[in-house]
Amino acid sequence: MVQSNGQNGRGTVFPIVEAFGFPHDSAAPDAAKAWSEKTCPFAGGLCEKYRQYHFGYCSVTYAANWNKGQQRTYAVCDHRLDGPPVEWAVTDYFGSDQATLVSEVMATSKPRLNIDYVAYLDDPSAPDGTRIIAIETQAIDLRGGGVGPAWEAWEAGDVANWRAYFTAEAERKGRRDTVDYGVNTGNVYKRLGTQVAVKGEYFKQIDVPLYVVMQHSILEQLRSRINFTPVEDGAPWDITFAGFEYSGDLDSDGKLRLDLVESTRTTLPNYLEAMTSSREGSALRSDFVAKVRKKKKTPPNQQDLFTL
Repeated sequence: MVQSNGQNGRGTVFPIVEAFGFPHDSAAPDAAKAWSEKTCPFAGGLCEKYRQYHFGYCSVTYAANWNKGQQRTYAVCDHRLDGPPVEWAVTDYFGSDQATLVSEVMATSKPRLNIDYVAYLDDPSAPDGTRIIAIETQAIDLRGGGVGPAWEAWEAGDVANWRAYFTAEAERKGRRDTVDYGVNTGNVYKRLGTQVAVKGEYFKQIDVPLYVVMQHSILEQLRSRINFTPVEDGAPWDITFAGFEYSGDLDSDGKLRLDLVESTRTTLPNYLEAMTSSREGSALRSDFVAKVRKKKKTPPNQQDLFTL
């Protein structure tokens, strides 16, 4: 039995938005080429996700509760923020000067600290004769059952019947026949929030500005958890957050555009203060104790799973 999942669209809306960098139903010649060669037009070369997992989708559609239940497109591959969003960060800092862009730089080995991109140019007036920035790109992860059956339908050229592929998988694995996936909003704080703190501290020590590039909806989610104070225009800063969003428009090659919605700068102390302060005002010991006691009274089979 096919089950609808209500306003979030699961079970009624084809989950995959982009495949190998193009709309899944694109008629563009460049799309056909990317699909045939299994390449990523943003990072260049073969699609890493397809090589590792045999999936080549870049984004999915989902209606998150924290986004007021609105159906939105979410980039679920970090390379989806490559290209124009990264180029914006380079231009924002260097202007018309031609900087060199280097990908996947290991800043430290113990502990291992990788940075997605570094851009630099020779400048005798700068420390070490080099003007340099670090750029971190951040998509969001999927959670739940995933969209693998939808990908199988797309590969088979059978998108119209995509829902049946979930039914077939459920029968094979003895699972409930449903479409169960989502976007992992918990990682926005636990993963991205802490990454910015750790990398921001490192780059602050060596006087390298840090850019953090993401979807605007993810930036909004981050700000709801870490509401840092921005600095005024022209004031010294350590971190620039840049939020891009799908406009629905296509670029000249037929890819969906990600356009800048907002950029905001802050200092590392501002960010760390916001990260370690309470989101609900003054913390009360009595409130915490009451929550623990209430949880204890809940039957074990009704308790939520404990998550860090």
